[in-house]
Amino acid sequence: MRINLTLAFALLGVLLTSPVLAQEVPAASTLPGGATSLSEEHGEWTVSCRMEGNGKLCALSQSLSNSQTGERVLSVELATPALDKIEGMLLLPFGMRLADGVALKVDATPLGAGRPFLTCIASGCLVPVAFNASEISAIRAGKELTITGASADAGQPLNLAVSLAGFTVASNRSVELSN
Repeated sequence: MRINLTLAFALLGVLLTSPVLAQEVPAASTLPGGATSLSEEHGEWTVSCRMEGNGKLCALSQSLSNSQTGERVLSVELATPALDKIEGMLLLPFGMRLADGVALKVDATPLGAGRPFLTCIASGCLVPVAFNASEISAIRAGKELTITGASADAGQPLNLAVSLAGFTVASNRSVELSN
């Protein structure tokens, strides 16, 4: 399932303006063919870029929706300023126990410490993520990223699985387009 471009750039805007994750966007001349924006599909991931000022904003994303209602239940938005640097936001549904944060696993292997929620916005609750080199290697080699949180009402675990099919190609392409 794909994230729409408006949401992708809104999340990217939150990502790039967040004091926790603020980063310098490298100056660039144009996107391929002189385009002002582009969107490419790589497996389950979408790479989206647009020109803004003298620089480019590029991100890779994936969104999961409820198959019965069509409502979005998770969006993953990642910026890749370099091959060894990935940071971004998870947009999770309301109704989660915020104090517990979320845990990440690639396949069956935990991915670092738990991640706290940053805030909630009109469309859900945000969890900032930044991955170190070993975590990036695990993600690139993995098949599935699982995000686990607890429901606010009964504390039952909520597991959301994100396919990593196409992640390596998409992240490499995002780095290429960002520079």
